[in-house]
Amino acid sequence: MNIVLKVNIYHKDVESQIGPCLDYLLEKKVGIWVGAELAGIFHRPSFQVFEEGHPPPGLSLIVAFGGDGTVLAASRVDGIFGVPILAVNLGNFGFLTTSSLEEFRAHFERILAGDYAVEERMMLKAEVVSAEGQVSSFTALNDVVLHKGSLARPILIDLKTGEDLVGVFPADGVIISTPTGSTAYSLSAGGPILYPQMNAIAITPICPHTLAVRPLVVPADYPVSLSEQSKHQDVMLTVDGQLSHSIKEEDRVIVTRSPQVTRLVKPFEGSFFSRLRGKLKWGERERK
Repeated sequence: MNIVLKVNIYHKDVESQIGPCLDYLLEKKVGIWVGAELAGIFHRPSFQVFEEGHPPPGLSLIVAFGGDGTVLAASRVDGIFGVPILAVNLGNFGFLTTSSLEEFRAHFERILAGDYAVEERMMLKAEVVSAEGQVSSFTALNDVVLHKGSLARPILIDLKTGEDLVGVFPADGVIISTPTGSTAYSLSAGGPILYPQMNAIAITPICPHTLAVRPLVVPADYPVSLSEQSKHQDVMLTVDGQLSHSIKEEDRVIVTRSPQVTRLVKPFEGSFFSRLRGKLKWGERERK
C-alpha cells in the first residue's frame, strides 16, 4: 500500500507525537510519500517526495495528522483528488477526523484488512470573473465566503441563484457552504445543519443589516452568483478559511458544485448525529 502523508506542521511537538505511528506504518511495509512542505521536516530515508499534480503510483490513501484544517488542505491537493483520506485528530475538535493517535494502530489494521467504508463529500467550485473576462478558479470542501476586508462596516451584496435574483442587501458577508461546511463557519453565523450526503448548498448571510434576510438552502445544481455593489471598499473571497482572493467592484463570483469530490474514511464508531452530540453538544440535556 502507498500513502501520502499530510501533517499540521504547526502543531506542538508533532514529530514526537506522530513518530510511533510512522514507525508502525514502516513496520507494515507501507510506502510513504510526502509533499515538498514535509520533505525537510520528517527525515526518514524511506520517505519519497511527490510533486503536486503528479500523484505517486498506486496511491491508496491519504493519512492526515492534524485537525479539520489539515483535512481541508489535503482535499485540495492537485493530482490526488478523490483519494480516501484517513484523518487522525491531534487537536481538540476534529469534526472531520476519523481516528486518534491512541486508536490509529487498531484502525489502520482494519484498513489493511479492507474492513472500512468511505463516504463521498461534495465540493464547491468558485470562479472569480473580472470585467475583462479573466477567471480565477478555486475548489472548496467547506465553504466560499465573500466578506468585508479591513474596514468594520457592511458591504452591499448582490445575490443570485440560477437565473433568479435573490436580493441585494447590506451585510458583513455571505457564506456559501457544502453540507460538510454547514457545521463550520456557516453554523457560527446561524446557518442550518445539512446532512453530509445531501445534494444541497447553504447560503448564510453574515450579520445582515436587515431582519428580512435569512439563510437559504438551494439544490446543489443551482449556480450561486455574488457581486459586491459597494464602492471603494476592501472586499475578499476566502476559500475554506485558507485561501484568499481580492474582489474588485466589477468582479462576479460564481459558485457551482465541483465535479471533484472528497472521499473520507468513515468513522469506525458512531454516526453523524452522535458526532453532533459529542463534538457540538447538539440536543444534549441532563437526563434524570
